[in-house]
Amino acid sequence: CLMLSDASAAEDALQEIFIQVHRSLSSFQPSKGAFTTWLYRITVNYCLNQQRKWRLLTLPLAQAPQLSSPSPEGQLIEEKAIRQALSCLSAKLRAAVILRYYGELSYAEIAQILSIPLGTVKSRLNQALKALRKELGEETEAASRSESFQKEIAK
Repeated sequence: CLMLSDASAAEDALQEIFIQVHRSLSSFQPSKGAFTTWLYRITVNYCLNQQRKWRLLTLPLAQAPQLSSPSPEGQLIEEKAIRQALSCLSAKLRAAVILRYYGELSYAEIAQILSIPLGTVKSRLNQALKALRKELGEETEAASRSESFQKEIAK
């Protein structure tokens, strides 16, 4: 789970999510959407509930985007900057960013997973990207080598 703070929290989440999926499998309705969308929804809900409990949602360093800094030390600094910037976003904005740029989901899929209108997805991503630009300042361009992430932030 990209939205949790560390590997052990993600492992715990995985177990809990599979239990929830097993218990509510009978409620899955193929006519309302794909199984993966339903699974994403359960996962996002679980992670957001955990965040509400912990008041901390960060992106694990291992899940940071691939960077092309000249040195490993530079990459670590850039990854830390991205992780810090993401942790400054609200849970709603962070969820949209993670689903879009790390999950590589479409706006429509994100809207379905988060149970929000398509326009709200676009608005949240726009707000998040503005906040990330502000937080990262000049480092944004070098720190975001993920092609789609870089294009959106550069707007």
